[in-house]
Amino acid sequence: MSAEPDYERYEEPYSYRVRDQRVRSARGLQAVDGLTTSAAFDEPAARYVAGDISASQLSDMVDEYYNQKVERGINRYSQEADLVSARICNALDSNGFTFSPATLRSIHGRLFRGLMEDSRYEQHYRDYNLSKREFVLARESVAYGDYVSIEDDLAAAFAEFKPAMAALGDYRAYAASVGSFITRIWQIHPFAEGNTRTVAVFLQQLLRSHGFPHDCSEAFDRSSLQFRNALVRASYRNVPLGVEPDATFLNEFVLCLIEGKPFPHRNRDMAVPELFRSKGLIPPQEEGSHRIG
Repeated sequence: MSAEPDYERYEEPYSYRVRDQRVRSARGLQAVDGLTTSAAFDEPAARYVAGDISASQLSDMVDEYYNQKVERGINRYSQEADLVSARICNALDSNGFTFSPATLRSIHGRLFRGLMEDSRYEQHYRDYNLSKREFVLARESVAYGDYVSIEDDLAAAFAEFKPAMAALGDYRAYAASVGSFITRIWQIHPFAEGNTRTVAVFLQQLLRSHGFPHDCSEAFDRSSLQFRNALVRASYRNVPLGVEPDATFLNEFVLCLIEGKPFPHRNRDMAVPELFRSKGLIPPQEEGSHRIG
């Protein structure tokens, strides 16, 4: 009996297209928190795309840039955008992935190392409850998970996830099953900050582990805020107003990732008309068809 072949150290094959898309996706994801990258990321990122440096070297270069900056000379918003973007590229360069809450937590710690006001929250779940006023909900908030049950909620979500099969290249049912799982994880909102970016990286790694190309990131380039609003829309319910969670947009976003297409919807398309009307406001989708006065 012949010996089994030796394991090989993984190195991602160079692809200009994959690296370019990855950088644009990582940069685009910063829009979730209104952040933009600076030359500290953009310049070494161009070298990464060209194949001059690796993803780990890109991350190290951006880290080193900020390590050498004097404290008072740092723009904290650019710093977060630059460091997280470089770390996203590095995380996506790896083929290592385990479907578990530990992986989700590890991604968060990797992306936000040294960036949280309280360093405890870089590797640990939040220990308080939260809310956030949302544009698409007319400044109402999603009901996020209770901090006391985060670990149990995550364990249940991972244990119960069963991706639907694709039928003859039709990925709609599969995308809906993945979208439902990702929405559940996001609504639990396990981290003090950075949940959407962490979930976005986890989603891309999950799709790759399911056999999809490792450049499933097209929709994140220009539509990261829409991704977040799609999650909001899929997580909100208001029984008195007849509002049910609507997963349509999030499922389509996942399908766009799989098919390498841009996401076609605007943020205003996902606004909940019933909430706006209940407050005497014109729904954003209808603003162009009304005149004031």
